[in-house]
Amino acid sequence: MKLKKIRPSSFAAAFAAWLLLLALSAFIVWQIRDRARLIRDNDNERIFNILFAGLRNYDDFDSVVRSNPVLYERIIGIAVYGNNLRPLYGWGKVPPFFDETLLSKTRPGRFGRYTIPDRRGSSVKFVLRGAPQDHHAPGAPPPGQGGYGAVGPMPNRRMQERQGPPFFNTLLQGRYFYIDLYHPEYWRVLTLSAVALPLWGLALLFLVFYIRHLYLRNREYRGRIEAQQNLVVLGTAASTLAHEIKNPLLSIRLQTGILEKTGGGKEEIQIINQEVERLSALIYRVNDYLREPEGNKTLLGVRDLLAETSRRICGRNLVTDDSAEACILADEDRIRSVLENLLRNALEAGGTPEEIGASVNRGGADGNGVVIRIFDRGKGLEEKNLKRVFDPFFTSKSTGTGIGLAVSRRFTEAAGGSIRAENREGGGLVVTLTFPDYNESSRRKPAGLKGAGGGKNHAGFDS
Repeated sequence: MKLKKIRPSSFAAAFAAWLLLLALSAFIVWQIRDRARLIRDNDNERIFNILFAGLRNYDDFDSVVRSNPVLYERIIGIAVYGNNLRPLYGWGKVPPFFDETLLSKTRPGRFGRYTIPDRRGSSVKFVLRGAPQDHHAPGAPPPGQGGYGAVGPMPNRRMQERQGPPFFNTLLQGRYFYIDLYHPEYWRVLTLSAVALPLWGLALLFLVFYIRHLYLRNREYRGRIEAQQNLVVLGTAASTLAHEIKNPLLSIRLQTGILEKTGGGKEEIQIINQEVERLSALIYRVNDYLREPEGNKTLLGVRDLLAETSRRICGRNLVTDDSAEACILADEDRIRSVLENLLRNALEAGGTPEEIGASVNRGGADGNGVVIRIFDRGKGLEEKNLKRVFDPFFTSKSTGTGIGLAVSRRFTEAAGGSIRAENREGGGLVVTLTFPDYNESSRRKPAGLKGAGGGKNHAGFDS
């Protein structure tokens, strides 16, 4: 029963944990990708600096690239495109025609630089945009007289003299400066992260729900161990039961022997009947504990049921006037047995019958429960025995069997409720039962329950 309740909540908890771990993993992957992008951009700046610094010693990019192994390995192609979008200068693998639509898909960076990733070539293309030569910004110096060309700031006059007019004029006349750089590490990180995140998400999903499976299995095994412990308790109590049954039987045998010798004796027959009733009550309580606890559930009005039971057991209605009308879903005979056990214990607790009381309220831990309290002014219990009082065959009374409260807990939990005992302030004991509340809006009974076809239950509620 408890395991069935745990399964939906554990599924929700496992799913939430998976989403949280997946979000954390996605954040880590995003950080890794962002780090790879920063490393890529820093590497590009370094290559740009080496490339243009090399123009101090060589006349064109071809000589600069071939003289430096790093540039030769990383640069796929360099080109300068004019106003007709045809290359004025080209080295390596460059497009024969510049497609300006590529720029509309990318936001420009510093100095009008565009970064265009190309997954197919494991490269990153950079485009520096210069002013067209047939029209330039107002106030800007004309081409060849300082300012910005396609490659950014104009080289100084010493560099211009060293490079020679032909190549330098080519740079100045360019509308676009294009460079394609090889970035295998950057694309490897992006590819691995794109593949690893879904696989890692699936692995996390399997891991989380496998842990959930282990948790449920452990709860199930724990429940089985508790059930086996109960069986062990029943087994160890067999000797106690045998002793309890043997004594009445011995008394019956002695009394029947007396009757056989004397040929009469009403007092002896009365003793026999009392001992037989004692045995019957013991057997009945043991059978109560061993039988199926849920029974045939129906809607019960607990205030009326408690009032009727208290009149029958205690001779008067013990329910307080401020008690609430409330319904629970449980087997009537089993709940009646619970109330009878608690009321009889209150009568046998040692206090006066007039101080025994009962109440029904709404509330509980979640605020949506039905709380039944039965209290007395008896001797109460020692603190160490409050948790053991519901264990099978535990009793603090010399004539008790220790079955009644164990049966009460079993029937209460089968109805989705809980039971606890506490010492009452000023002396005595209060036993609290808490059940789920079935109010007016939830009176439609599930199919298959007792009374689903109409009629009334014992407490007078439509079922």
